[in-house]
Amino acid sequence: NSNNKNILTQLNSKSQSSQEKKIKNDEEDVKRVIELITSNDLDPGIIFCFSKEKCELLAKNLAKTELNLTNDDEKKAIEKIYICAILTLSEEDQNIPQIKNMLNILKLGIGVHHGGMLPIIRESVELIFQSGLIKILFSTETFSMGLNMPAKTVVFTELEKFDGNKNRYLTGGEYIQMSGRAGRRGLDEKGITMVMLKKKIDPEKCREIMRGKSDPLNSSFS
Repeated sequence: NSNNKNILTQLNSKSQSSQEKKIKNDEEDVKRVIELITSNDLDPGIIFCFSKEKCELLAKNLAKTELNLTNDDEKKAIEKIYICAILTLSEEDQNIPQIKNMLNILKLGIGVHHGGMLPIIRESVELIFQSGLIKILFSTETFSMGLNMPAKTVVFTELEKFDGNKNRYLTGGEYIQMSGRAGRRGLDEKGITMVMLKKKIDPEKCREIMRGKSDPLNSSFS
């Protein structure tokens, strides 16, 4: 049993190391895309990643660089909103690492949003984003569902995702749902969508994703 545990630990460690290495390779490209967005007045932008771990690691690692997207007044406003929200928690809960570490990232104008976050953090990120203080938001596709929080630019870090069974390309409906976040009503003449392709894709498959029909809605009500 102890041998099996050691083997599993080694496999998990290798898998985690491989994932972190892959994300590390993406960082420089993502940083260049962020600089392109912010230098051309195309923010706020949502960068869709298809894993919670990738969202967090990209945001944390980029926060350690010289990337700084907010001025002093915006930093103060972000801190005020976040602290007001956190003060509703008990003193013990306020010291949870996820809660303490998020403020430093947010003050740089970088946000993270996914289903694995504590609800209070997720709601705070939504409030700060709605206030126009988050310039770049790393998010899983859950952010595209039901929330009225459009951006000027949407970025896809890839066009493939793991759906629980296998890696597959996005459907036309999924692409429409997420890219539809680009363009703010009454503020932008048009929304911008960028796709970061890491490998060649068949033109017909690309056309199917980007110009495909919405996914059918099948009622299960009885």
